[in-house]
Amino acid sequence: MRRRAAAALLAAATMLTACTAGDPAPSSTPTPPAPVPTATATSPEPAASSSPTPTVETLAWGPTVADWDDALATARDLPLRRAAGQVIVADLYSSDPAAAAALVREHHLGGVILMGGAAPSAEAVAALASRVQDADDRGWPVWVSADEEGGVVSRLAGAVPSLPAFMAAGAATDDAAVTEAYRSSAADMRALGVNVDYAPVADVTLGPADPIIRTRSAGADPDDVAATVSAAVEGFVDGGVVPVIKHFPGHGSVTVDSHAGLPVQERAVKRLARTDMVPFARAIEEGAPVVMLGHIAVPEWGDDPATLEPEAYAYLREELGFTGVAITDALNMAAVADGRSQGQVAVRALRAGADVLLMPGDAGGVVDAVVAAVRDGRLSRDRLDEAAARSILLMRWTDGLGGEAPSTAYGRVFAAAGTTVAAEDCSRPLVRRRATVVAGPEGPARALERALASRGIEVGDGGTSIALLSSGAYRATADVVVSLGDPWGLFDSRADAYAATYGDSAAAIRGLADVLVGDAEPGGDWPVELAGARPACAA
Repeated sequence: MRRRAAAALLAAATMLTACTAGDPAPSSTPTPPAPVPTATATSPEPAASSSPTPTVETLAWGPTVADWDDALATARDLPLRRAAGQVIVADLYSSDPAAAAALVREHHLGGVILMGGAAPSAEAVAALASRVQDADDRGWPVWVSADEEGGVVSRLAGAVPSLPAFMAAGAATDDAAVTEAYRSSAADMRALGVNVDYAPVADVTLGPADPIIRTRSAGADPDDVAATVSAAVEGFVDGGVVPVIKHFPGHGSVTVDSHAGLPVQERAVKRLARTDMVPFARAIEEGAPVVMLGHIAVPEWGDDPATLEPEAYAYLREELGFTGVAITDALNMAAVADGRSQGQVAVRALRAGADVLLMPGDAGGVVDAVVAAVRDGRLSRDRLDEAAARSILLMRWTDGLGGEAPSTAYGRVFAAAGTTVAAEDCSRPLVRRRATVVAGPEGPARALERALASRGIEVGDGGTSIALLSSGAYRATADVVVSLGDPWGLFDSRADAYAATYGDSAAAIRGLADVLVGDAEPGGDWPVELAGARPACAA
């Protein structure tokens, strides 16, 4: 696979501090952490007569230190209950704008996440987002967020074009195509009022034993995943949407789904630094504004999920130099929720170092729990103010993002750029005059037939036989066998040509049709190791 140059690593690493390299501020005055040394060089001890280290005035992800000071002052001036609400992003399952605004207003919520039922159409999302932003007079934007990764996690599929899974980005050999796809996707979301997306996934997948991440990951090589994440983050920010890299310290190499139980990461932290955490470290160095912590136990940090362990946040801040917002994964997941009350989870996460609590359950009850914890001394007001200030700072920063329109048919163009093809002769179209879809899920099969017919191909009996598989775990015999999902096992099928799209959305199928008839080059290389794989045409 390709190797991308990580431009601006050294420059970004010098912009991670809000103060000089002298003594840290007292605990009563929370400040962003000091920078960590770069991996490329070590600094000699300064001579006794050397001048003081200059003050750095801008955080790596954009805001100035003055912006941080203003946000912190704002947080400290908030009534306790409003500060507690500011660190909560609650889940919505209805597209009712009035209900959403009432929820935000009543509990002073930092934001909302649009779940199933809350985003049936572009018009519904725009109406809800507009009403939520007018819910109260706070003076900074509300988080209007979504889980729009593409592929199998596409909560806004009814409102914006759904991209293939992130593994298509990992497969794509054209960095510019990745950045442009996510810039355009973000521009579409921002036009509807969505300002935060819980993507891209920075996890490195271990393969078929990975129970939940799989094609949500860009691939199996840490450096390649890091490069893909960086390209996507750049696109999101350029398009006007805050990207959230997830799930620190990496969910792709554990074999338990944190929705169902607590994964335990058996790798030592030093090894994680060379594998799973590489994409996170790279993205932080290059200015990622938000990191989501996953519900993954790392024994060196403690027995509980990283979301509840102070050592996890300390590593993120002190070792990786992160100055942005640390958000939890959904707090209703079994890995963190089993055996604990909603209030206990929320307070423990904040005490550990979380800045924003995602989907913590009953919003009002959690606000009550946080307020009670501050009043009885279990949670300091300083820690709550720091968390609320980071949330406020992020939302103020979003005001300066975006403004450009999405490119034309970006989903289809990106799908072709990520489609991976292996064939005996890469110079010839896989489909010429006639084609028959001999197998496949009903929806994608019919969509491909329509797409081919619109390109002048006779569809029906005879010609090139095409088998669509929901994943490489299934088998088929055809002239062309296509995996629409997980690619593992693809080469157990018998075919003259093999392809993987990493998704079955309308855009993915149209991009596949372009590749099959030769209207677009397949731009993908294999992002993971596949038994018996033939070289990709784009390799």
